[in-house]
Amino acid sequence: MTLADYLQAQGLTAAEFARRIGRSRSTVGRWCAGLRHPDAAAMRAIMEETKGAVMPNDFFGSFEA
Repeated sequence: MTLADYLQAQGLTAAEFARRIGRSRSTVGRWCAGLRHPDAAAMRAIMEETKGAVMPNDFFGSFEA
């Protein structure tokens, strides 16, 4: 599940999610838009906050041929 999909499903704003994981709203917005990827520490925080619903592979497209 993408982070954007998770936020929508949970009824969360980027600002609220950012507050929960200690990042800025603009950073979360960039992740949701696919403009940036979270670093390792942020990814751990995302996985913890989403209880594993959003995983590192969710930030990258499918590599299947």
